[in-house]
Amino acid sequence: MNLNKLFPRLTIATKLAIAFALLALGPLAIAGAIVTRATVGHLRATAEATLVHDLELARTQTERALEQTEQDVAYLAALLAPLLDSPGESRWSETRGFVSGLLGQKRHLYQVKLVDATGNVLFRGRASSADTLAEPSEAEGAYYLWRARSTKPGRRLIIPVELRADTQLDPAARLPAIAILIPVWEAESLRGAVVGEARASALFAGLEVASPHMPSATGLVDSAGRYLYHSTRKRDWSSLLAMRAEANLRRDLPAEAAAAVLAGSGTLSLEDGRIVSYARLALDNPAIGPMTLYRALPLRVVQAPVNRYLRWVAVVGVSLLVLVLGLAVLAARQFTRPIYQIQQAARRLEREGAAEPLHVATNDELEDLATDFSAMAEALTAYRKRLEDLVQERTRALREKHAELADLLAHSADAIVGLDVNGRVRVWNRGAEDLFGYSAAEVLGREAAELLQSTTGEMTREQAWLTRELARKGAVANYQTTRRRKDGRQIAVSLTQTVIRSDDGQLLGSSLIVRDNTLHARLEEQLRRSERLAATSVMAAGLAHELNNPLAILTNRVECMERDARERCGECILDADLAVLRDHIARLRSLTEDLLRFADETPDEAGPIDLAEVARKVSALLERTFAARGLALEVFTDGAVPTMHGSANALETVCMNLLLNAADASPTGATVALRVCAARGAQAVELEVQDRGSGIPLELRGRIFEPFFTTKGPRGGTGLGLAVCRSIVERYHGQIRVDSGPTGSRFTVEFPATSFEAAWRIS
Repeated sequence: MNLNKLFPRLTIATKLAIAFALLALGPLAIAGAIVTRATVGHLRATAEATLVHDLELARTQTERALEQTEQDVAYLAALLAPLLDSPGESRWSETRGFVSGLLGQKRHLYQVKLVDATGNVLFRGRASSADTLAEPSEAEGAYYLWRARSTKPGRRLIIPVELRADTQLDPAARLPAIAILIPVWEAESLRGAVVGEARASALFAGLEVASPHMPSATGLVDSAGRYLYHSTRKRDWSSLLAMRAEANLRRDLPAEAAAAVLAGSGTLSLEDGRIVSYARLALDNPAIGPMTLYRALPLRVVQAPVNRYLRWVAVVGVSLLVLVLGLAVLAARQFTRPIYQIQQAARRLEREGAAEPLHVATNDELEDLATDFSAMAEALTAYRKRLEDLVQERTRALREKHAELADLLAHSADAIVGLDVNGRVRVWNRGAEDLFGYSAAEVLGREAAELLQSTTGEMTREQAWLTRELARKGAVANYQTTRRRKDGRQIAVSLTQTVIRSDDGQLLGSSLIVRDNTLHARLEEQLRRSERLAATSVMAAGLAHELNNPLAILTNRVECMERDARERCGECILDADLAVLRDHIARLRSLTEDLLRFADETPDEAGPIDLAEVARKVSALLERTFAARGLALEVFTDGAVPTMHGSANALETVCMNLLLNAADASPTGATVALRVCAARGAQAVELEVQDRGSGIPLELRGRIFEPFFTTKGPRGGTGLGLAVCRSIVERYHGQIRVDSGPTGSRFTVEFPATSFEAAWRIS
């Protein structure tokens, strides 16, 4: 045998070891393989024979138990069926003792029930206690009646069920049982059913019989493959009943194997390593229907003795192999020493990047190999040095570039987000943390669409549009939209998203730049509001001009009516009403003038004003209005209220608007308080209006002085009242503030008794 041709690339020591091992271990390995094969076959045949024997023993015991129990239930059915015609107490008394005694003698039966055609349990007898006459219960017998109706006349059913155990320690305990159901027919009409319920553990005790060291799974199935009993699944009997459509033979075995088991008797091996032996029960009564018993044995049980034998063979073989290899090493050491030197030099070259010159003097190919290796090591060392210098230079350049890009990314005011191909966040800079409120640790690995949700309700449509644009153009620039921060606040943003691809066109992800447009959007909103206010002011000025003419005519007519009344009857009863009418017309004219002043900011004439007198006058005008609403108006004025500089009409407008707002906010029966007093040591005069409403929501307090802002609905107001008040107060260097709580709001207006810089605040 020429080993150089068989193994041309092996070392001399290896070739010597192989030759010695083949000569010494070859015959032993062949003999061991033959013996092992025969042993495995014998052990497998023994296991299969034992499995068949255990199955036959279990089948015989199960057939005997089922037949005996079925005969007992049939006997009880013949005894109890006549009770369906005359369920009187006298008949129950005659049957009760006999049934109780019979059940006490039976080892398998637990109880027997008689169910009528309506699903009520008329009779229930137990072996553990005297039989009792149960109240009719449709819930207890409906299931058995339903199964009886689906059974053809002359047929009987064996059904796995679960019973409530008679125990006071655990009322919720369940008892696995098997029910044998015998329908009671009269011609073609179902009159009821007799059900015998046996403990599954006692009825199928024969299924647990097995030879020692042969653990197996045993199952009893009907013709459809549904389990009537299973040796391992019996521990979870409730799941076995609830999942009969899934927990059956066709799910546990392959389709071909399940069909073979249901077809007859035999033994087969499965691909998953199980051996299955099966046989059909030969019952004397064909009305019960075919049932099949099978037992599955894992292959590892058969392999256990084989594995022990193989381990013994392996120990002996390894010992012989170590002995042979030791002799081979001793014989080949002289030949392998130069090879070992070359090997050590190669490892040193790999580890240190340099190798010392080799001195091998064997006058054969090993010496030539050592010389060639030394030359190669010198060339490789020089090349490695040049490569390391180049790598260091490139690494330094890349590190500087990376630091520059990282600095730009970290200090960018815009939010820069890097996404992978699935839209998950991979990069989240400091600008993104400041804009959205999420830290990088909170968002890395999460989907950006989940975090950066739109607040407009159009997120799905918007995301679909962005996806289409990115697929079509590769980028979307300056897309204006809104997003929600971590705290839930809505912000206006500008999105720029660009697809990132590799040099070969493969999609790597995308970059997303988000810019905060809140200030820009706020400026645009203020511009639109200013334009709308300007247009409304022009319209209000025109409307005020149109109202002034009818008001002038009304004033003239009232004056004429007063003059005629004095000429005809002296003191007329209409004088007071005409005076009130004249005052209200004058107020309307004053309001139109205020509207004109609000529109074009035309200053009105001002002079020294007693604010307390203005408050009393306005309260007198509104006395009937408050009374009609069921409200009380209280006016408090200090004795020494300093005068202020202003317009009486304008101040009446302020006082009236505040009182009307307080009346609108207060419930019926409440009291609105109006107070005028000196403030800051008589350097200012203060007007205070207190209502008894529910207060102003915090989010609306910053907008109540905006023109045309109202919470009274489309018919409740114009939204100009508080805006006009603030305009008038600021015109006379005053300030207005509001304090609001759950029990009401208080508006305080302060005017200087002497002129100083105006300011207003809201708190």
